Amino acid sequence: MKDILQIKVFLEEMMEVDGISGGVRMIAFTGEADGPYFKGKILPYGVDTQKAIKGAPMQLSARYMLEGTDYTGKNCRLFIENNGVENGTVTKPKICTDSIALAWLEKAVLVGSIEGCGENQIMIHIGQANPLQDGCSAYQMQVCGIPVRNDRVIANLYLPEGQGPFPAIILSHGYNGKGRDFQKEATFFAEHGLVVCTFDFCGGSVHSDSSGDTKKMSVLTEKEDLKAVIYFIKARREVAKDQLFLLGASQGGLVTTLAAKELSEDIRGLILYYPAFCIPDDWRKEYPDPTLIPESRDVWGMNLGSCYFKAAVSLDAYEVLEKLEQNILLLHGEKDLVVPLSYAKKAAEIGKNVILRVLPEEGHGFSMEAAEKAMKCTLAFIQEQIK
Repeated sequence: MKDILQIKVFLEEMMEVDGISGGVRMIAFTGEADGPYFKGKILPYGVDTQKAIKGAPMQLSARYMLEGTDYTGKNCRLFIENNGVENGTVTKPKICTDSIALAWLEKAVLVGSIEGCGENQIMIHIGQANPLQDGCSAYQMQVCGIPVRNDRVIANLYLPEGQGPFPAIILSHGYNGKGRDFQKEATFFAEHGLVVCTFDFCGGSVHSDSSGDTKKMSVLTEKEDLKAVIYFIKARREVAKDQLFLLGASQGGLVTTLAAKELSEDIRGLILYYPAFCIPDDWRKEYPDPTLIPESRDVWGMNLGSCYFKAAVSLDAYEVLEKLEQNILLLHGEKDLVVPLSYAKKAAEIGKNVILRVLPEEGHGFSMEAAEKAMKCTLAFIQEQIK
């Protein structure tokens, strides 16, 4: 953990009181602070309160005001409340400041440590916790428009607070879905320190916020949509180089695989939820003679054009998968009736680096409990890839 702030504390007067239920000690202190973002001193006086109640852990809390300059050279103050955990050697600081440049500290997940550095002196180290491990990172949202062909993809970005850059993940929804289908996942990943992008495929749903006609949509146009989103996210200053991950569900899983093959060097890893590798087989069975493909047809509530079926019958999902070098986490329901488990098992056999996790009793689309497990499994996979 890199220090945001180092505070050298000089212990002054100590006051104590003992009661029937326990005792309380208050220690007044002064000190000076240094770090890459702030330099200053503790205003008289800070107070460290140590409360010992019989039968309960020691309660430690220090409160103090710092006055100095932020890294932009402006005068400012910081109020710090430092509550002790783990026998007082580790703390959870909370900061309030009138510095605009340091406002992000109020939402940052901070961790402190304490060590002795001389007679009646201690050193406090304050740094930013690793949100990938600890969670609860604050984030903000942005809505963006991304041009592709003659259309526009509408994307929602979840941007963690802090200095960054951060790992990033792009979530691709399934057939007739929307980016908001991943709202719970997006929030979870953002709270754990990832830049997250959800979006609507052009013509990918009858309720899509992006432009485009469902009759002009196919897995190939969705692949181009996703590639445009990848270029957009890669260019963001908040995104760490070589730490971009793709997650796709159902048809979005197939599209994610296609896009990853063409932009292989840009993608660190893939996460596939019940990927619809069955799409080419399903439509080849329906139209063994491509000349029989209709101009349009309603499928599960969407009016599709001939381009959708022509693209589907031309694909070999496993040929694409076989060429991918990235590690791939594949999560599939044991009782999926839309995309049979056999497709996931075949993917695990053909893919070079496919990790298959079968979720018992789950179908196509996970239950709340399974979705929770899938999110945690995905986060652990990302942590493993970038450590």
